[in-house]
Amino acid sequence: MTTPDSSAEFHPVSPSDVKRAIRLSYAQAMVGPVYAASTGGMFIIGYALRLGAGNVQIGLMSTIPMLCVVAQIIASVFIERGVSRKSMTIVGAALNVSGWGLVALLPKLMHGAEGNAKIGMLIALIAVVSFFAQISGNARGSWIGDLIPSEQRGTFFGKMTMYGGIIGTVFALLEGAFLDNVKQMGIGAFSWLFVFGMVFGIINTILFRPQADVKLPRHAKTTSFLSLVTAAFANRALVIYTGFAVTWSLTTIAAPFYATYMLRDLRMPFLGVGVVNAAVTVTMLVFAPFWGRMVDKYGCRPIMVAGTLATVPTAVSWYFVTTETLAYAIIVPVNLWQGFWLSGVSVSSATMLYKITPSVGRSVQFALHAVVAVLVASPMPTIGGYIPDWIKAAGIDADLRVTFYLVAIFVLAAGLIARCIPETDATRTGVFLRDLPSRARRLQKREKP
Repeated sequence: MTTPDSSAEFHPVSPSDVKRAIRLSYAQAMVGPVYAASTGGMFIIGYALRLGAGNVQIGLMSTIPMLCVVAQIIASVFIERGVSRKSMTIVGAALNVSGWGLVALLPKLMHGAEGNAKIGMLIALIAVVSFFAQISGNARGSWIGDLIPSEQRGTFFGKMTMYGGIIGTVFALLEGAFLDNVKQMGIGAFSWLFVFGMVFGIINTILFRPQADVKLPRHAKTTSFLSLVTAAFANRALVIYTGFAVTWSLTTIAAPFYATYMLRDLRMPFLGVGVVNAAVTVTMLVFAPFWGRMVDKYGCRPIMVAGTLATVPTAVSWYFVTTETLAYAIIVPVNLWQGFWLSGVSVSSATMLYKITPSVGRSVQFALHAVVAVLVASPMPTIGGYIPDWIKAAGIDADLRVTFYLVAIFVLAAGLIARCIPETDATRTGVFLRDLPSRARRLQKREKP
């Protein structure tokens, strides 16, 4: 049996407050991705490579910030004691954005320092901004769970994915072209890009202010924190869902190396990497509203299962990618396929987490879920940096792509675990897959002029 979604019985805000929050959240879904695109992904990896980072340092740059997920536990303690989730969200987001100012100034602040020292400071600064992002994320996650009614969440997360994908993709391409055209500026071009992103991060933070602050039910503040932790471990649906998330998170063994392989080994331009990545995000954004409706009709579990298993074979495609031309010819179509299914996984898994957690103690359950999922996976990017050398030491020729192949194993395991998540109102995966073609045709007919 699933844990009851107590937010279904808890409506502390007016319909007008809900509508305002949804509109502002959609606006944030359009400015937030500009901030994320400007300060993360291929750009922060390119920044690190320009500073002289190697495979292991690139891995550490992903691993160490992941450890900051423990900040969610700190946030949940204060939230369940009655501290305003809105205030925590705003303060955490503001400090997160501010930290990128130091990242942008790093070349000037450490002028003359050795490359390893600069990389070490970069990793430390990314860890700091990640700490505050975790604080803000936990507070916002708990807050939005009481702000958006349960019957609207599938559509809400679907549209959030769509709006975010549109803007994130456009700006990743534009900023990639910018960096390709100002290479003579050296590392200074990255600094200007980070500052540009900070402007949108500030706008995103400001948009939290007009949204209604939702207070937890009175009895939530008098419940002991230990009992909330115990309730989280007693939530069978959450435990299995966390197993799914842990296994899925192990795919971070390859996460920082896709861009590294394309930028460094294939010598692709930033715009080219952006085009390859855009194939995923464009498809995700196009189909996100569709998946939101599918979640509301068929439930979360069948879409999570189908989506994960459908992407398992795609890892093998990287074996054939040895040139820039092959990256476009092979990975772009593969990413279009992945984007369709990953859009469904994204919308359904986000909706599922709210569905299986109660309003009282939600921040604690979110935090424990995230801490377990992220901490278990945190060594994976660093391990991924070592794997090619370990295999070479055994006398086998290998490059970064070996980490990509391992992803298929973890995704397969995640799909099998997703099948076990209890969801009482979900259909069977086979029923969903049987109906999917007809649903897709109906969508196509509705979109024709």
